[in-house]
Amino acid sequence: MSNLNDRQQPAPAKRIYAKKSATDRAQERHERLLEAGLQLFATQGYAQTTIEALCSEAKVTTRHFYQSFQGREALLLAVYNQMVEELQIGLLTAIQAEHQNMQEKIQQVIQALVTHYLTDTRRAQIGVLEVVGASTTVEQRRREVIHRIVNYVQVFLNTVMQEKKIPERNYYWLAVAMVGGINEMMAEWLMNRSISLEELVQEIINIVNFMAGNQGN
Repeated sequence: MSNLNDRQQPAPAKRIYAKKSATDRAQERHERLLEAGLQLFATQGYAQTTIEALCSEAKVTTRHFYQSFQGREALLLAVYNQMVEELQIGLLTAIQAEHQNMQEKIQQVIQALVTHYLTDTRRAQIGVLEVVGASTTVEQRRREVIHRIVNYVQVFLNTVMQEKKIPERNYYWLAVAMVGGINEMMAEWLMNRSISLEELVQEIINIVNFMAGNQGN
């Protein structure tokens, strides 16, 4: 009769440390690196932030960094894409929501676009300033995001047009001007905060009303 102790026991599927699987620990490191990227890219600037500094901030080793990201550019893109995904959800929710009047609808859409970034200025610093010209790949992604937001704004303007609130026309180029103008206003506010966030939002609403030819009726 064979000894039970001699029988080969099945190996566990994953090694467990402190009641966390290797996958869970890797995911936690990934999340800490995303937070470190948000913090350091915003406060020190992308060009000035080293991988060593990111690892120190996230409390991970360089080896662990490269297990999650190919380099700084990949981390910047991951941080940016996470912000963009959250922004898109907010924009679509605001565009699709029912509102009592056009002024309220415009205000909700603008707030979804602006306050998503500016309530945490680290997001704005990265999404409005740091991604500009960071690399060819990042710039291409930034342009893709701008065009996607332009499309959302155009959908919004088309909805307003169908409700007979603004004249019937092609609103693509107006949407381009609005998104570009809002982006530049946020950039100016970040560098020269001479007005409050609430005042900035109202200024943007005023400009959108003016550009769309809507008087809030």
